[in-house]
Amino acid sequence: MVQPGQIHPSPPSPPLRVALIGAGKHAGHHARAILRCPEAALVAVADPVAPARTAIEAIAPGIETYETPEALLAVARPDVVHVCTPPSTHAAMARLVLEAGAHVYVEKPFTPTAAEAAAILELAAARSLQVCAGHQLLYEPPTAILRQYLPALGPIIHIESYFAFRPVRHLVGGRAALRPDHQLLDILPHPVYLLLCFLEMVSAGPVELASLRVSCGGTVHALVRQGDVTGTLVVTLEGRPVESYLRIVGRNGLLFADYVRSTVQRTIGPGSSGLDKLMAPYQQAWQIFFGTTGALGRRLLKKARSYPGLAELFQTFYAAIRTGALPPLSPESILETVRISEQVAAVLERAEAEVLAAAKPLPLTGRGVVVTGGTGVLGVQTVRALMARGRPVRVLARRSPPYWNRDLSIDYVIADVAAGVPESSLAGADTVIHAAAETAGGWDEHQRNSLDATAQMIRAAAAAGVRRFIHVSSLAVLAKHGGRPIADEDPLEPNSRGSGPYVWGKLESERLAIRLGQELGVDVKVVRPGALVDYRNLDPPGRLGKRLGSFFVAVGSPGQRLGVVDVGFAGRILAWMVDHWDEAPARLNLLDPELPAKRDLLNALRRTNPDLKVVWLPMFVLVPLSWAAILLQKVLKPGRPALDVAKVFSVQAYHTGRSAGLAARLAREEPPGSPPPPPGR
Repeated sequence: MVQPGQIHPSPPSPPLRVALIGAGKHAGHHARAILRCPEAALVAVADPVAPARTAIEAIAPGIETYETPEALLAVARPDVVHVCTPPSTHAAMARLVLEAGAHVYVEKPFTPTAAEAAAILELAAARSLQVCAGHQLLYEPPTAILRQYLPALGPIIHIESYFAFRPVRHLVGGRAALRPDHQLLDILPHPVYLLLCFLEMVSAGPVELASLRVSCGGTVHALVRQGDVTGTLVVTLEGRPVESYLRIVGRNGLLFADYVRSTVQRTIGPGSSGLDKLMAPYQQAWQIFFGTTGALGRRLLKKARSYPGLAELFQTFYAAIRTGALPPLSPESILETVRISEQVAAVLERAEAEVLAAAKPLPLTGRGVVVTGGTGVLGVQTVRALMARGRPVRVLARRSPPYWNRDLSIDYVIADVAAGVPESSLAGADTVIHAAAETAGGWDEHQRNSLDATAQMIRAAAAAGVRRFIHVSSLAVLAKHGGRPIADEDPLEPNSRGSGPYVWGKLESERLAIRLGQELGVDVKVVRPGALVDYRNLDPPGRLGKRLGSFFVAVGSPGQRLGVVDVGFAGRILAWMVDHWDEAPARLNLLDPELPAKRDLLNALRRTNPDLKVVWLPMFVLVPLSWAAILLQKVLKPGRPALDVAKVFSVQAYHTGRSAGLAARLAREEPPGSPPPPPGR
C-alpha cells in the first residue's frame, strides 16, 4: 500500500518505435545497431525487394515488412524512421517521413543538394521533429579522445582530413555497385564532417571552400577555411593503403586519429629539443602498438557487427527525441557538409558533361562488335584491341564508366543483360563478345549474372541476325587429371558444383552457350582465358595464394607453372578472332605462350612490394586441411555443396601450342610499335 506523502513512481516510457526504409546492406548495419539500443524497438522495414526484406527479418525476427514506405508509415506508425535508400531518394523519403509525423535519420550523403537539405531541416523545425544524418565517425572513440586532448594543443595551426578507399565492385544479391566516382561522392561526407567539426571547435566564422581540385582518376584536394584556421581535405580512390585519419597540429603538439584502426596517437609538447625529436618515434610506436591491440580486443569482445559509432549516434539521437534536447548534429553542420559535397559533385558533373559532349561514337555499320563486360579488366583491353583494328565497338555494361575511363569513340549502353537486352543494342553488329559474368557472390548471383545473362545475349543475337558469338569462359571449367597436359578440346569438369559458385557459373554458362547456339543457328566460339594478369601492375592470381598483410601465403611449390595469361595479350587475341573468324578455333584455352612458374610471379610481385614476405604452404599440408574443411561443411551445412579448397588451389599442366601459334601470328600481322606478346620466363 502506498503511504501518505509517498511519491508515485512514473511508469517507464515505452521504447521508441523505429522503422527502416530500405533494406540493403547498410540497413543491416542499422538493424544490428538499433537492437543494441535499449530505448528503441525495431518494428518495421520497407523495401520493394523481397530477399532484402528477408535479410532484415533474419537480423530482427518478428519485424513487420512492407513493400512501400507509404504502407509502413500508415500501418506501423513509427516514432523514428531510418532512411537507408539510394542518395537520390533521400530528400523525398525524409519529407515523406516528416509529413507522417516521425523523426528521421537519413544516411549519408544526407541529400545531393544544399537546397534539398535546407528544405528538409526547415520542415522538421516547423513540425518540431528531429533530424539526424549518418555522421557516425563523430561518435567513434577516436573523436572522443580528440575532443579530450584538443585544448592541450594550444592555438590550432592546421587540420588535415584524409580518406583513401578502394571502390566496391560487387554487391550482395548480384546488384551493380555504384560507379567509382559516385562511390567517391557517397563516402565524401565522412572526411568532410570530421574536418568541419574540428574547424568549428577551434575557430569561429563562416565556412569557406577556398580551393577545390578533382583530378582525373578520382582524387579530391580541397582547402576549407573557417575563421583563421585552414584545413585540408584529401579523398582518393587511387591512394593506397586504405586509410581514414584526422591530423590536428597546434603550437603545442599534434593529435593523429586513425579511424581504420580506431586509435589516437598524441604528441603533446613543443617537441623542439633534441631529446624530443629522438623519443617521438618510440612514443608513437608505443601508442600505435597498444592502441591497436586494445581496439582490436574491444571489437572482438563486443562482437561488433555494425559500424563503430553507429549505435552510439543512434542512442544520442533517441535520447534527444525523448528529452527534447538538442539533436546530436546541428542543422548547420549537416547543411555545411552537404554544401561542400555538392560543390565537389558539381566539378565531377561538369567534367563528365564535357566528356559526353565531346563523345562521337563510331557507327557500327554492319561490322561492329558488341562487347558485354566492356568496362571490366578483360573487356577494356578487348575494346582497345578492336578499336586498333578499326572495328567500331558498342559496350553493354550494368553501369557506365567514370568520365575519366570513357573512350569518346565508343558507344556505351547501360543495360542489365540478365534482365533483358535492349533490342537496338545489337543493331549494326556482326559479332558479340560476351565477357560479362559474375565473379563474386553465391549460387543465386552466378545463376543470374552468368547463366541468365548468357541466355539473354545469345537469344538477342539470334533475334538480331548476329551469327558470330564469342563466349568468354574460364580454364577452371575443364576436368582435372594428373596425367597429360590439358588440351583445348578436353572434356568439362563433371562435378560443376565441387569448386564453388564461380566455377559452376562459368561451366554451366559455357554449356548453355553451346547448346543455345546450336538451337538458334549462332556460331559460338568459346575462349577460356587463364587467370588474367597484368605484368606491369601485377595483382597475384588466386591460385598463387593469398596475401595477408605484409605476408603472402603461396600454395604449392615454387617450380609449379600457373595457367595465366597477360590481359593485354588476351584482349588482342579476342580482337584477332573477330577479324579471322573462319580461321579462329572453336575452343581456345587462352594462355601465355610460355607459362610462368610461381616463383616468377612472386618475383614480379616483390618488385612492386619489396617488403613482402613469402610463406609456402605445400599441397601435402593443404590436402588434409581441405578434407577436414569438407567434413566440417557437411556437418554445418548438410544441404549445400562442400567446397574442396585443395581442388581450388590445384595446379594443372596445359598445352600452350595454340596460344603460342596465335602469338606468332599477332607478331607478324600487327604494325610496328604494337605491344609484344607476353614475355617468356
